[in-house]
Amino acid sequence: MKRFAALVVLPILLFVSLCGCTENITPIKGNFTVTDSVGRTVSVPSDPQSICTLCPFSGPVIVMLGLGSKITSFTNNTARSKLLMQICPALENAAVVKNSGSVNAEEIIARDTDLIIINSGVYYSDTERKKIEAIGAPYIVIDFDTIDDQIKAVEILGKALRREQKAQEYITYFKSVIERAQKSAVGTSKRLYHSVNEAVRTDYKGSYCADWIALTGVENVSVQSDRLTIEGDKAYTTLEQIYVWNPDIIICNEAQVDDYILSDPKWKGLSCVQSKEVYQIPIGITRWGHPSSFETPLAIMWLMELLYPESFEADMNNEIKSFYKRFFDFNVTDEWLEAIVEGSEMREPKTGNREDAA
Repeated sequence: MKRFAALVVLPILLFVSLCGCTENITPIKGNFTVTDSVGRTVSVPSDPQSICTLCPFSGPVIVMLGLGSKITSFTNNTARSKLLMQICPALENAAVVKNSGSVNAEEIIARDTDLIIINSGVYYSDTERKKIEAIGAPYIVIDFDTIDDQIKAVEILGKALRREQKAQEYITYFKSVIERAQKSAVGTSKRLYHSVNEAVRTDYKGSYCADWIALTGVENVSVQSDRLTIEGDKAYTTLEQIYVWNPDIIICNEAQVDDYILSDPKWKGLSCVQSKEVYQIPIGITRWGHPSSFETPLAIMWLMELLYPESFEADMNNEIKSFYKRFFDFNVTDEWLEAIVEGSEMREPKTGNREDAA
């Protein structure tokens, strides 16, 4: 798309060395302790200079907290975000030390890393956890399956990086969006199917996506089903089962899956396909509402507006612009707004232009 190709090469008009807003921090010497998502008490440096984040969720949070330039290594998932790279150009210097495979511990060591953020997938893998422990730098585990746990994870990162004020600002905002949704979710007869990455991958009971979608009051058809195939933290259904559910609306969090569903002959018998009630969830820094998404408050408002166009009051264009300005000091132009809402071309292909790490 020529419009977006031009957009990503726009000159950077304002570069903040810390890639985000800063707050006054009272200096302290040495280390202090925090408790992470799995209950570990960890001694962390008071002023980390080289941060490795192996948790896709924590990358945008660290940028929001004003320490994006301290990220020296991260996952390919984070590296693929075009918007995050535009917000924090310093990330271009960071190394990809984990793609879909194992952690490249040698590269983490080479970056003089003094703080590591990992997710539960790395922590509960004996092989990968031992690699991290062998590096010798302190590490924090960030893990969540619910919105409440996600909010706690933001608190942990805010404390660990001594940016509690900014972390609390985001938490307050998130809670206010939840309150707005709960007040407006008066009940809808619509039944929803959520496509996660792949057309037939979906939500299951107890999953993060099931949690935030439930706030909108819609019936999520896959959540109560006992006809899902569970593979780790992923759930799959079949097209035949989707026909049985016969949802009124389909939302897709991966770019172009909506186009596939609307154009593939195998799906055309669904009434929601015939009425074109198939929608792409916007994509910004992350896929809004994805299990590792920072932008779930926006996803909640987007879905509320879709379900309750007459009663839920939200100007999503202004909400989007306000969100990125408030938390990243980034001005969303009309071109960026169109790209976010459309969702395509917001993430580099998995191979990208970067060398995939082992």
